[in-house]
Amino acid sequence: MGQTEEFKQAFHSSFLEFFGNEKETGWELYTLNSETGLNTNEWMNFTIRNPLAGRALVFRYHTNEQKFYPLLKVQVIPGEENWNLDQLFKAKKYTNLDANDLIKRGGEWMFHTLARHYFGIIISFCPRILEPDYFLD
Repeated sequence: MGQTEEFKQAFHSSFLEFFGNEKETGWELYTLNSETGLNTNEWMNFTIRNPLAGRALVFRYHTNEQKFYPLLKVQVIPGEENWNLDQLFKAKKYTNLDANDLIKRGGEWMFHTLARHYFGIIISFCPRILEPDYFLD
């Protein structure tokens, strides 16, 4: 199994474990990958989007840099705000760990470790993070 498939499977199976079927939540799940050879910065994305609220969770892993970026994207007029989940979760005192800590600890199951960490925090502390009434500040 390639790294791209591992990433996708880890996030999708963890989503099902924590939230159930995406059809029940009304959220959209999708993955995107950079095209090999188009640039030197290859990446993989797993996105959970609430189309009715204009919010999405985006988990991006840069394969060449071995860095992970967890974001909450919020549509505003005009444009979009990007909230770093590590900073948001630390500010709200949900966790002291960030993506770098998790990558160091994750070992062979790094993608599963990342997915379970972020989904665990969301389900425990902010399950309505993709709803328009979830207060970010």
